[in-house]
Amino acid sequence: MPRALPDVSFAVITDPTRRHAFFWAAPTADFEDLLDTWNRDTKLTARPFTFAEPAIVAEAQEWLADRLQEHDKATVMIGSIEAGRWVNWNLPAIPRPAVPTY
Repeated sequence: MPRALPDVSFAVITDPTRRHAFFWAAPTADFEDLLDTWNRDTKLTARPFTFAEPAIVAEAQEWLADRLQEHDKATVMIGSIEAGRWVNWNLPAIPRPAVPTY
């Protein structure tokens, strides 16, 4: 029997200059908690983001499913951009996508 994978939603968290961007994934059921947590910091803005690449969505679902086996709630950082280029990418099985507009 295949394991159940959570529906996943993505967020982009940016600083006021938008020079830095962090991309997070959470189960859709917990997504508002992710946004609320990040938006408590007055120096950061968190908002929904879409990764359209099916491989990124699938890999994020797998990673979250693994984390949810150990914790009630889980979020994972997909990657980060600084000054218009990827500086961190946490899905090693998936090539980094082009730098998105955020």
